[in-house]
Amino acid sequence: MGSSTDNKTQINPLKAIISPTIPPCKTKTTGDDFRNVLLVGAALIATVTFQAGITPPGGVWQSDDNQGHRAGHAVYSDQKVPFQIFLIFNTIALTSSIFLLLCLTFGYPYFLEVLIATVSMMGTYSSGIYCITPYESVSFRLIFVAAPAPVVIRFVIWVVASAVRRPTLPIQK
Repeated sequence: MGSSTDNKTQINPLKAIISPTIPPCKTKTTGDDFRNVLLVGAALIATVTFQAGITPPGGVWQSDDNQGHRAGHAVYSDQKVPFQIFLIFNTIALTSSIFLLLCLTFGYPYFLEVLIATVSMMGTYSSGIYCITPYESVSFRLIFVAAPAPVVIRFVIWVVASAVRRPTLPIQK
């Protein structure tokens, strides 16, 4: 077994997940530098996932044909289950990065503008997904469940962490 000083230098992974302001590993990058790195990463993920949703793999059909394909629908949507998995995970990645952007900009100047822009971007994304997806290929209910997943997961973690941290009262005899 290690000494008690070994335990002080190790970071508890559960605490790193629960406390979003604590970096998961010790690094020389601290404070605003670390925040800026996260902002850039989140912005890049939001950009890539938004683009992947609007321009899905394989593109979209350019014209109607005799096989039932309609112009503007995703070519990839013919593979129902893989396309649905793609949309769900792409949506989770997009909403996670947007949630991170909002968390990192909360309390800073122009937060309201960032909030309006991200909500508008989600509206644009939803509209685009609706347009390129044939009605029969995707259950939009699953996408609407997937979209708030990052916020719900963070909230559940916060509730569990609060319950764990709450001091217990001694039992009276």
